[in-house]
Amino acid sequence: MADSNSINQHHSKMVRVISVHHFTRQDVAGLERSGGRGVTRGKDDILLVGGEHTVDIRDLKLGGVLQGSFPTVDLVQQLVYCETGNFVVTLETKPARHGGDHKYVRVYLNWDHDNTNQPMRARIAGRVTPSSQSNEANLEMVEIPLRKPAEFVTCCQSTGNVAVACGISVTIFRFCQKTHDISKIKFIDFEEFMELDMSFIVKEVAVSEDLIGCVSESEAHIFQVTVNSNLLKGNSEEKDNKVEEKRSKSRSKSKTRSASRSPGRSVESLSSAGMLRNQQLNHNEESLVYVRDAEDYVDLSELNWVPTLSYGRKRQNDDSRFLLFPSLVGAAQCGTVSEPGEVIGPVSSSQWSAVRVKIVGGASTPGKLPASAFEAVTLIHRRADHTTDPDIPFSNLRLTPVYDSQLSKKDGQQSTSRRPSHPLVGCGSGGRVGASVFLTTPHVGQLYHITLSQNAYGSSVVRGGVFSYTAPVYSVALESSLLHALTLTGLETYTMRPHPVVVVSHLPEELNMIVPPHWEETVCLVGLRPFLNVETLTLTDSCLALLAANNEGGDKAHTVYSLHLPSAGSLYKEMVRVGRTHRSASPSTYLHLLLEAHLVLTTALHHNLPSEEDLYSLLQDSSALLGDYYAMCETEGEWQQATQYYQVSSLTPDAVVERLEPQCPGLVPVLESLLLHPSTPTLTPAQANCVLEMLEKIAPYKVSTIILKSNCFKEYKKDKVLGIIKQELSKSSEPRPTDVLALALVFLDRGSAEQVSTVVASLRAYQLVMVLLQYSGLLFTTQEGTTRLSPLAQVLVEHKKEVFTEVFVSLIGEGKLSLNDFVDAFIAVYPIVSCGPECNTHSLWLRDFLEKFFLEYAHNHVITEQRDRYDRAITVLVSLYLASLMGAFGDKSKEDPNWSDQRAGLEELYAPRPMFLGLLPPFSQEQSVIRGQVGETAEESCAGGKTPPEAEEVGRNLSSSLLHLLVLQSLLSSDLPSAEDRSNVLKFATSNPTALGAQSLRVLCLEPSQQLEYVLQEFPHALLQFGKDMYESPAEWEDLVAKLISHKSSLPESDPSLQVYSDVLSDVLGELVVSAPLDVFLRVLPTSRHEEFRGHIRQCHSAALALHLRTSLMTYAHSVLAQMSK
Repeated sequence: MADSNSINQHHSKMVRVISVHHFTRQDVAGLERSGGRGVTRGKDDILLVGGEHTVDIRDLKLGGVLQGSFPTVDLVQQLVYCETGNFVVTLETKPARHGGDHKYVRVYLNWDHDNTNQPMRARIAGRVTPSSQSNEANLEMVEIPLRKPAEFVTCCQSTGNVAVACGISVTIFRFCQKTHDISKIKFIDFEEFMELDMSFIVKEVAVSEDLIGCVSESEAHIFQVTVNSNLLKGNSEEKDNKVEEKRSKSRSKSKTRSASRSPGRSVESLSSAGMLRNQQLNHNEESLVYVRDAEDYVDLSELNWVPTLSYGRKRQNDDSRFLLFPSLVGAAQCGTVSEPGEVIGPVSSSQWSAVRVKIVGGASTPGKLPASAFEAVTLIHRRADHTTDPDIPFSNLRLTPVYDSQLSKKDGQQSTSRRPSHPLVGCGSGGRVGASVFLTTPHVGQLYHITLSQNAYGSSVVRGGVFSYTAPVYSVALESSLLHALTLTGLETYTMRPHPVVVVSHLPEELNMIVPPHWEETVCLVGLRPFLNVETLTLTDSCLALLAANNEGGDKAHTVYSLHLPSAGSLYKEMVRVGRTHRSASPSTYLHLLLEAHLVLTTALHHNLPSEEDLYSLLQDSSALLGDYYAMCETEGEWQQATQYYQVSSLTPDAVVERLEPQCPGLVPVLESLLLHPSTPTLTPAQANCVLEMLEKIAPYKVSTIILKSNCFKEYKKDKVLGIIKQELSKSSEPRPTDVLALALVFLDRGSAEQVSTVVASLRAYQLVMVLLQYSGLLFTTQEGTTRLSPLAQVLVEHKKEVFTEVFVSLIGEGKLSLNDFVDAFIAVYPIVSCGPECNTHSLWLRDFLEKFFLEYAHNHVITEQRDRYDRAITVLVSLYLASLMGAFGDKSKEDPNWSDQRAGLEELYAPRPMFLGLLPPFSQEQSVIRGQVGETAEESCAGGKTPPEAEEVGRNLSSSLLHLLVLQSLLSSDLPSAEDRSNVLKFATSNPTALGAQSLRVLCLEPSQQLEYVLQEFPHALLQFGKDMYESPAEWEDLVAKLISHKSSLPESDPSLQVYSDVLSDVLGELVVSAPLDVFLRVLPTSRHEEFRGHIRQCHSAALALHLRTSLMTYAHSVLAQMSK
């Protein structure tokens, strides 16, 4: 067949026909004895061919020559080899005396040993142990005991379990290794464990651990046998209920055995199926009844939707929100209906094709799980109609497990115990992530991919491909990336779509990409060879064996054709070679072959297939070719794919430039994406020159952006960059901010910091702020959790402090940088000390920055609630404020004059200051001065209910230290300082009692109970205002009054302060008389003192009456006005 781009269409499916698959060698061997009664593969390239009471062993590597044989008891009809245990299973027939045949399933052990002149040992599985007299590995036959005639036999390659189809039943015999009681010799045995009853007569079976597939002529069912923890729990509860019910019946001495004696429980509800239905009803029905009863309810079983297969790792979605459409609720119970007669699960098998699970008595199962604990979950179900769909029967069911090699290596021990209680799952299946299922009718093959989950109903099933044959198919053989189909006209070879996990496993961790082709795209018929009279098709490690019959003459002879498979590297190279011949005439064919070749390499790498070529290097070459193709396309999405393929290929940006023509549409976008990607390594000077020369010719306007964002030019001196940027700046009278910033970076790299300040001065302040926010990564770096200011940021600190402050305040507020990290980075470059003119300057800069930040965000709860992001900054602020109180920052300090004027209004920057602080030093000692400025005393101001004098007059006349005290008081009045900060302030105030405002700081840092004691002892005149500011509940006022009365009573008559406390008590009670209700006032006063304060009680009562009268008059007036308005 010549290379062509012809299309074969069958059943509305398209197949691209291109001959690229060539066998490396073909050997032909004739069978010396009559054969063909069952064929299977053995170890490596061994072929087992059944004959007359014998099985021939042939080595296909050596041309199919006979290597030996072993005898069988009866005539072989089917052969199956199992890697686990290295045994051969046969389905044998023996003519019955009264017509028909007797069928037996037998297992042959030690079949590959030299059995010449050695007797064959025989025993029955699970019933008879081998002889304890001999340790020799002689041929041994183990007969599987059956209760029904067998029709088909298979085994699980992972666990060694044997499955036998008998009518509608499938019986599973567990592979186990036992130890002889006497001789302690280990031997292989098989125990009947589970029986599965299907709803149709089973013709073929496939088993992979707990995944089981069965087909008849018109029905196929692939399901998973799971251990349902809910059913297991329900079974335990059911058992407990039955025991309790039995006890109650015994106590009542009732002879009735009706199930109705259990109140509220029916016979159906006691069964596992009924229990499952009840659980589904409880979880779903209550919330869905109103949906199903609605007129607009949509039954998803009537919709036509097929889940699609997209290769690659999808982008992470941080949005966890979801929408729930009422008309779609309960869709999971219906399954995904893609076409008539097909169901894609997972769904309960009871809804489509019921499977009854029966545990055979006497089986030694781990944990002794009951049958009710097992559930069959349907993954794929197909049913064909004889009248409407004549393309039957189903055949050639293949079930191939898929393993994640990386997962099994890293987490093998942990994953092995994923479901330790499941008796069908092997101990070494920790890396199993799914399975591929292939099923065929005479004209169409179907491929499905199953991705397993710990929860069976969380697994996913997608279609992997549809294959339309040129003629009716007899047999198929599946390689990891190819499908060989034996049809009426010969041997056909198609490309396959691997499991999604296979492709994802070889993508870089940080790369999120989708790898075509999609399953709906055409598959390639890559090989078509005529063969006649071929009966079987068998695949070994490196050969494809065809057994053909020669009907000429008397006896029926057979011939074995050994076709040696090409390696993955050879197949890839041939696909690329043929694809290049179609590059100009048919670009779609070229792309299709590139994609198919790419998947061939990916699959071979995943399965560690032997190859003489370096498959990983070929995969990089394939990725580069795909990148070249997509770079020539016209859309951004295709350019993004080109970038991703170039990343897989590990090509450097200069190598990409050399591969692509200058007029390539995607050259600049792809190159820019590669240069900006963080994983791209730093370019050498030669590589950087190559890239910049191309950009200078094609897109010089991109150079500035790339220099600002890319890390690839760190080792490049950037002389060429300087020329390109200057040329761009000369083109316009208004410089672009990106060009200016890039030019500043170039000068900074050249060590010309003075020129940097000159360059950035050419931009307006707002332009500089915007461009720095856009390229904020140039201002700081974070390595191993440590943040450092960049040289550019240090230039801004020295020459553009306003811009620096605005930019970093915005970055911290947006969460791109924490305030703690900024403070640490700033102090690392500009150490702060409380003395010295230069250090004063640094300290003032940091203080101003922090105050500007909190001026913007102090009342933003989203930021202030994250204490771990700003607590270090608060500690620094507290230390600076305390240093100012000791005179560290005098009037000669180098303060920013603009900000110095604004700071005068920051006395409540962090939180409102309590008014009682105005009655404490130093403000109470400056009343004469304040009176002279304001024109009223502190007492007059407080009596009038106004703000204390210092809060009204903290303007420019206040000293720097006094302003720091006000701001520190505001800070301590907020929730920002930590307990450690307050403790440090308290230690400072205690050890420095003469410091400015030490008493007020001490009050703010004491515990609430200690605050009252301190104010009561030291500043009784501020006690009333202290209570107004700090207390809200009657209990707190009760405590204040009680302590005030107690302290006053403890003073002798001669104490001069007695009159002060008497006046304070009178003021406090006078305030409460006016502001507190009578019941609250009576509660505040001690009960024993009611007679003493009877006058105050009368005043409070009068005030309450007056308030009541006022309220009544207002209510009456409102009612009169309402009536008059009618």
